[in-house]
Amino acid sequence: MTILSSAPMPTTPYHSGRIAWNTAAFEQAFAGSVWTRLWLKLTGRQRHLLDLAQVAGMVKARRYAGLRSVALRQIQGSEGRAHEFTRDFRPLRRHTRQRWLKVDAAYAQGYGLPPVELFQVGDIYFVRDGHHRISVAKARGLTEIESLVTVLQV
Repeated sequence: MTILSSAPMPTTPYHSGRIAWNTAAFEQAFAGSVWTRLWLKLTGRQRHLLDLAQVAGMVKARRYAGLRSVALRQIQGSEGRAHEFTRDFRPLRRHTRQRWLKVDAAYAQGYGLPPVELFQVGDIYFVRDGHHRISVAKARGLTEIESLVTVLQV
């Protein structure tokens, strides 16, 4: 599901009632990240997003690939925010709550959201811009997201 509408945000009673659901959705996503972190600590595994900085020095070339629909399961890394979300994009920091809620409200009301910006390295994608849009899309059960992709060759 892709949302491309640029209609103004509605000001109906539905909008005001949506905030409580949005808050519950964020809390559920955040709680899931807490339990995930605890489980991973107990098992000794790591589930933070991959950090693009680890491969940035190996980039030989880059080319803009344009607008594509990308499977959310292939987005596994971040440019500069690898420790703010789990690998499945559950928020790890409470300070992201307000931004997450605004993005979720926009999805809920069909408000137009721009495509996320991704770097592709092999079959894996790293987020340049759009972490919250991806987190909300995953929480809503979406499987793909519209993306502006730049391919990095290492």
